[in-house]
Amino acid sequence: MNEQFDIKKVKVYRTLEGTIFEAAALIILLSAWIVSIIAQRLDTTDDWIGMGVFSIVIIVCLLCAYSPSHINLFNIPLRNIRQVELSIRMVRILSVGLALMSLAIAIVGPNSPLMKVLSIGIVAVVGIIGFVFIYLIQKAK
Repeated sequence: MNEQFDIKKVKVYRTLEGTIFEAAALIILLSAWIVSIIAQRLDTTDDWIGMGVFSIVIIVCLLCAYSPSHINLFNIPLRNIRQVELSIRMVRILSVGLALMSLAIAIVGPNSPLMKVLSIGIVAVVGIIGFVFIYLIQKAK
């Protein structure tokens, strides 16, 4: 009865919650690209590269949700299925937060003074969410 938990054997299947998070992140990301192109916010090659990097990071975060053994939370070992569930949910929420950040960059422009304030605010909110989830993951049994 006392089987050892092996995270490498955990399979993550598509769920309604996962689909909603993925759709939300991708719709927000697509909106950011559309706003950037229409408003001509991406003036330089660096702006295009930055938007591309945001897109890749968001997609990688969403893909990591299906492979929980690749989620590394400050070297916190995932010892039970509840911790795995929380880590998957955290990665999906963080991907939506990053997508919102890319949309904010697209709306106000990467060189706007308002961008610094928005970036700090979004990073702070995403960081707080991350630390709350890390706390919950450590306490989950």
